[in-house]
Amino acid sequence: MFDKGVWSKLSEQAFKIDHTVVALALFIGEKRFFACTGFLIEWNGSMIVLTSASLVRNSGDGNEVVAGLRIEVALQENRRQEGTLKHYNLHYNIALVSVEDCSDACPANTVVYWKGFEVAAVGRCFESGALMAKTGEIVSWSGALDCHFLVHSSCKITKAGIGGPLVSMDEDVIGMNFYDRKIGTPFLYWKDIRGILALFEKKRRILRIAKDGKETLNMWPVPMPCRRHPDCFDEYESDDVEKFVPKSGNLSYFRGRTICLY
Repeated sequence: MFDKGVWSKLSEQAFKIDHTVVALALFIGEKRFFACTGFLIEWNGSMIVLTSASLVRNSGDGNEVVAGLRIEVALQENRRQEGTLKHYNLHYNIALVSVEDCSDACPANTVVYWKGFEVAAVGRCFESGALMAKTGEIVSWSGALDCHFLVHSSCKITKAGIGGPLVSMDEDVIGMNFYDRKIGTPFLYWKDIRGILALFEKKRRILRIAKDGKETLNMWPVPMPCRRHPDCFDEYESDDVEKFVPKSGNLSYFRGRTICLY
């Protein structure tokens, strides 16, 4: 399963990635509104899911989270667990979600410094549990998002990959991915994420890390989910993405669903 394309480059570490990367979905009642990716980290003495606050952001008011939300987390082998929103920061678009039982999972190996140019954006599909990756390089592009700390890679993903890890070819997590419809993938380096997580540890509503002198709130627009006919091809869906199909399920693009894949 790990002997082709991206996975052949990550072959020694791919099984750990499979136990680290999760999919998350937001429900209100029984209706699903959003799905994205996250990954497990060690934080404040326990294991928790780091993801994008786009999962819980109110599309009508970007400065608020959805009321009455329910979160489901799809772990390795598509095992579903209820998730609880523990902390979030809408300025940096980061959230922490706790999971009651993730005993068979393992935390990401996060690094501040790394060598090399090639990277891979990793994501997981909520419906099928498929683990997917797309390679690229760190680039000097600038995009539409206005967070000062964002950097870009040439890995082209879709909304399903929001909140997923950007990894080196040694499988070390160097950042977390967001989404840009037109160009490559914006991401935050782990060194900046670490500073944001420190705000959560203080258990106070501190909005910004010390080196951020910006006066206005960062904007994080995410296109609204839409339903398409199963035969309608998504122009942003990539044909050369490398896919891993877990033992428990089959890979499918689910083109008639709300969320498109990598």
